Amino acid sequence: MKARVFILVATVIALFTGVNYAASTDAAPADTSSVDFKQWGLVAIQDNGRRKPVDTFAKETLIRLTGRSTYTDKTGRKWQPNDFVLSAQLETHDWKNEPMVLVSLGKLKEQLGLDKTQRRFSFAQLVGSTELQRIANEARARKRAEQTLDRIQQEALGVSDRLVLFSNVMDGSALLIIPAPRNETDAWVQPSEFARYYSDAQFAPVQTQLQTLVNAYAQGDGFNFSRATHQLRENLRALSPSTYPQDRRLRLEYFCDHFEGFYRAVWCYGIALVILIAAHRRK
Repeated sequence: MKARVFILVATVIALFTGVNYAASTDAAPADTSSVDFKQWGLVAIQDNGRRKPVDTFAKETLIRLTGRSTYTDKTGRKWQPNDFVLSAQLETHDWKNEPMVLVSLGKLKEQLGLDKTQRRFSFAQLVGSTELQRIANEARARKRAEQTLDRIQQEALGVSDRLVLFSNVMDGSALLIIPAPRNETDAWVQPSEFARYYSDAQFAPVQTQLQTLVNAYAQGDGFNFSRATHQLRENLRALSPSTYPQDRRLRLEYFCDHFEGFYRAVWCYGIALVILIAAHRRK
């Protein structure tokens, strides 16, 4: 088991830092469903130019891919957004063959020869569809020419965008957690591209915590995972204090993401209170 964990750790460190290690399909990572991902969720990431918690990015990503905020795999295991994004990045699960990419339009499914009773299909199944590629390419050409797209073309573009997002999550290019050193609007980079902004010595503390994080995740060690991720956040902030979001801002967005129902209830009760007061004054 120790050898398997070492192989997995070497593989994922390569994904994070760009070092080449041999991978093994025999690796058997531990069950991480009970791990507390709060500290990981509070790590800042740049997505479409906006700095946000990984928690927000992970939830938005899973919703874009599947139409849902959680995913239940073929074995019946329920995946939360943070766990999914980290697992996909580190390849601890066969995500390419999970039927999780949303295709909602029946006419497109029919044209692609897919089962019309299904709503979700695997990355491997869709990325190998030459017909989907043809329709999406045609739709892009029409869009560049400012021509109207029909429903099938619109849906094909949406599916194509989901596949690109999925690929970016799996290859790590979406995990832009290394902050730009000077301007808030400058592009952040993934860990394997740290040399664009920082020296080996500057990045060393971050790499150490990434290695510890990966090791703990591979073993399902929630305590050391949370501790390493908390320290990782501090080290990332130390790289560029002026561009890294303040901790209270990240925590506020994290709180809002997890208590949407609470806020809706507060608004409803507030509106009800206003109505009651107005009705009382009319008497």
